[in-house]
Amino acid sequence: MRRRSTSASTSTRSSKAVTPDAQLKNKAEQTAKAIKNAAKTIQQTAISTREAVKAFNESGALMELAESVQVAATAAKNTAQDAKNTTRELRDSHVAAETANAIEQSLSSVEETSVIAKQTAAQLPKSAPKTTRRAKKIINRITASTKPTAPRTRKTLANGKTKAQKESKRLQRKTKTVITQKQKKKRRSK
Repeated sequence: MRRRSTSASTSTRSSKAVTPDAQLKNKAEQTAKAIKNAAKTIQQTAISTREAVKAFNESGALMELAESVQVAATAAKNTAQDAKNTTRELRDSHVAAETANAIEQSLSSVEETSVIAKQTAAQLPKSAPKTTRRAKKIINRITASTKPTAPRTRKTLANGKTKAQKESKRLQRKTKTVITQKQKKKRRSK
């Protein structure tokens, strides 16, 4: 009877504890299932990829894309060639040099004009007093004959004198700035 009790106790132990063989078998089954799932996923992905490639091929989208890229590359090449030809023409025609020459000549003319304007402005204050004195003499003569118009005439002549002096000073300032600007440009070009 003793044997029975030991065998009964062993059978209870074996049912409670999982043997290492059973664990390995369980893991092997799980791994097999995972591999089968991966194989199905790979197969489905391959099928969908094949269908996508087939659809692209049948639709002509890839050829159209390739042709568009070719047209764009050709247009870029032609544009670059045209730009190169245009710059060569500009260089060979010496337009830039002639333009610089024309600007330099214009600046020389402006400089001469400013010198003449400065000289003219310098003459105005010298001649204005003479003209004013002479006008006063004439006014004095006229005043005797026409008393009511004399005060207005004096005022007008006085205003004319101050206007001439103001204009003279303005022209002098303007010529100084033009000459100064020209000198600055010459310094920059050196």
